[in-house]
Amino acid sequence: MPWHTPIEHELQIHPRSGHEAQLGALIDKLVDGARRTPGCQECRLVMQGANRPWLLQGRWRDEEALLTYFASPSQQLLSEALFTHCRSLSGGIVETLDQATGKVA
Repeated sequence: MPWHTPIEHELQIHPRSGHEAQLGALIDKLVDGARRTPGCQECRLVMQGANRPWLLQGRWRDEEALLTYFASPSQQLLSEALFTHCRSLSGGIVETLDQATGKVA
């Protein structure tokens, strides 16, 4: 049963030194896409300063709006690009997006 109340989320991001600009550009695209999605009430990246995590914050009208955003083709492509970037930084610790998200086949 879908939720009919607003949903808020916050994701901590710890950029690796020297990769902030590249990662920031990917996250900016993610934020811009979210803001254009019907039902997105707010989406923003908060950079707190040196040696502190970035915060990706969002607020959605309801579960349906958030799921619609997650299912959009542009968001899926951006997720793959972000995952590939993270994987390159981690040295290949996570082999697939399914491992990173905990999806079960």
